[in-house]
Amino acid sequence: MEQPAVCVIVPVYNAAATLPRCVESVLTQTVQGGLRLILVDDNSPDNSGAICDEYARRDARVTVLHRRESGVSSARNAGLDAAFGRYVVFLDSDDALRPQALQTALLAQEADPDALIVWNYTTDEKDTAAVTAACHTAQQPALARLYLDCLIAMPWNKLYRWDWARQLRFDEAYTLGEDLQFVLDYLALLGQKCPDFHYTVLESPLTFYDCSRTGTLSTRYHADYCEIWPKHFARLNDACGKAGCPDSDLLPLHRAELRVYAEGVADILRRDPLQAGGLRRDKARRALCHPWLTALLDRMRRERCYSPYYLPCRWHSLRLLWMLSESQRTGSAWFGKLDWAGYYLLLGRMRRDAL
Repeated sequence: MEQPAVCVIVPVYNAAATLPRCVESVLTQTVQGGLRLILVDDNSPDNSGAICDEYARRDARVTVLHRRESGVSSARNAGLDAAFGRYVVFLDSDDALRPQALQTALLAQEADPDALIVWNYTTDEKDTAAVTAACHTAQQPALARLYLDCLIAMPWNKLYRWDWARQLRFDEAYTLGEDLQFVLDYLALLGQKCPDFHYTVLESPLTFYDCSRTGTLSTRYHADYCEIWPKHFARLNDACGKAGCPDSDLLPLHRAELRVYAEGVADILRRDPLQAGGLRRDKARRALCHPWLTALLDRMRRERCYSPYYLPCRWHSLRLLWMLSESQRTGSAWFGKLDWAGYYLLLGRMRRDAL
């Protein structure tokens, strides 16, 4: 079989409502060199598997893999094993590609062979913004900034070389943040293969991201959240250090990491299902004693990097952390008041910069 220009991998689970939109968005792409679509049905309890089979019957470009339910990482790995082509693109079954997305990414790659092609996304299904070739170049030290701009953590807004991506795996041991690990693995491999690589960021949104999905922190509780994210952030910080990211990006990155972790601690207090009352508080206090968090707070102190969550975490104050988290979550004016109170308590020894 002739090698296509791009192979799109879609893990499918319980996605009957959105799968046709996703598949049609791929099959209607105009791609010079051809495309393949791999649908990995993870033993869906609805009729997603039948929908996949029907598309394969109607279109020879579609391959369907039916497998026992093993999770999204395992499904993506199965897709990688079956993929072939010059490039690989990941897509989730509740998302969609915008018209001409793949050809735009491919043309950008052809114009800049040493670049990792990254693109923006939209959360508006009816977004009418034109898909254009407008782009800008970012060097390797921009890694932290790209993460802060929500362009690094996900796997589905990038064009991967198939022969390199197939050497990697999504870590099936993780149920949270495994996407970031895969991207960092690919960046490390890219650095070995092409030490002077850079990023080409397409400014048009090429992917529709359905943010109504479940599974985020606000909708799904992860009991090991405060064990998982320190590992991911330690890896991210190491990559940013090797890339030579400037302090102007590292400071807001550390603030973002502290906020993510603090929200996880507050979520223990809010809804840990296996704990109650004092047991929840004990688990949250243990999370505030995590060595990674202590090291992050020490680094922020040396950097004079202020965050509203700095003092609550440094003091191990569950009450104050809870008040901050709840006021920020609900949009209460108390968040701003508590934020400035913490800043003044530090007597100007730390910098707010652009919080």
